[in-house]
Amino acid sequence: MNRTSISDLKAKAKDQLLGNYGTAAGSFALYFVIVYSVYMIVMSAMGVSFIGTRNGNEAVQSVLSEVITQLVTIAITALASIMSTGFIYVIRKISDEEAASVSDIFFVFRNHPDKVIIISLFMSVPQTILMIPSMIVSRFMYDPDGEALGVDGKMFMIYIILAVLALIISVIIDIYIGMAYQIYIDDPEDGVMNMIKGSIGMMRGNAFRYFYLLLSFIGYALLVVLSLGVTILWVFPYQLMAITEFYKDLRDDAVFEEIL
Repeated sequence: MNRTSISDLKAKAKDQLLGNYGTAAGSFALYFVIVYSVYMIVMSAMGVSFIGTRNGNEAVQSVLSEVITQLVTIAITALASIMSTGFIYVIRKISDEEAASVSDIFFVFRNHPDKVIIISLFMSVPQTILMIPSMIVSRFMYDPDGEALGVDGKMFMIYIILAVLALIISVIIDIYIGMAYQIYIDDPEDGVMNMIKGSIGMMRGNAFRYFYLLLSFIGYALLVVLSLGVTILWVFPYQLMAITEFYKDLRDDAVFEEIL
């Protein structure tokens, strides 16, 4: 089956955003401000809490802090997934040449936000679990005084291997389940497992092509860094529009496979 080339999808994404960058950039800015503000407030509150309850057992305190931080991160990721899916909805409306507004970013709150949270948990929980081995090994990398010069070479290599494996598997999870958010936009009334199965079925045979699409934005990521983040208001909507066009290209003639 012939698919639209990545370059053509990106060109189409640019065309779709012409005249709509204000709405797209405004929606992304609102998404970022809300999620980042919640993150900073929660993390600051946690910092005060841990300082106030420090009991002298630094090792136990450190592990407890890390575990709670990971749990809070999962919760914030759930909120971020609701807001980011709302942003996908804005981009989808622009792509479908429908009237879109910044307020559309709150679409998920009115349409089964629990389903989006479950999808995010299917992704974030395994990814968090994958990080645990490297987190444990990192505790044994340094000398008793915690000096960086006392890093154990073997433990460091084990840490790198575990961290890289966790990263690779996490990327695979993102690729195969990530389209569930797009499927949700199509039909919020559908079951969560159908959305996840549909994403997995859609990515079969298309994972590397999608990965290539993501890699094609590395240069734009560098542009964001060099501009101190300013250009992200243009780059991120463009990237998400390209992903949306990729999804629609598959959806238009795809038959989702049943995953038993």
